[in-house]
Amino acid sequence: MKHLKRFLAIEGRLLLVLSVVLISRQALLPAAASFPGMGLDKVLHFLAFFLLSFLVDFAFQKTTFNVRKIIVLLVYGIAIEVAQSFFPYRTCSFGDIAADAAGIAGYLLAIPILKRIPFIRERWSA
Repeated sequence: MKHLKRFLAIEGRLLLVLSVVLISRQALLPAAASFPGMGLDKVLHFLAFFLLSFLVDFAFQKTTFNVRKIIVLLVYGIAIEVAQSFFPYRTCSFGDIAADAAGIAGYLLAIPILKRIPFIRERWSA
């Protein structure tokens, strides 16, 4: 049991670093395709920050998903938007930050469901 929790933490950290690199890269490169409307962009922000919340929670299991983890994720989201404002092909959007926050909130709401999934629920075991 202890070895599984350690494996989940190490795996979470590796996947977290990889995700941050890929999300940052995607956020700062020119958009590959323009999407009609703004809905899909917000869905992608939501999903990215849901995933990041999941990975942060698994990477640092000694604490619950608390205010510190949430603030770090929100600061990262804001930093991406600020960085995008310096590129002529990107824009800073408060809607994107709201979608990031919604992804974090979505993870918080999903925790009771995730606790029922074998293997994943080991994160919350004693």
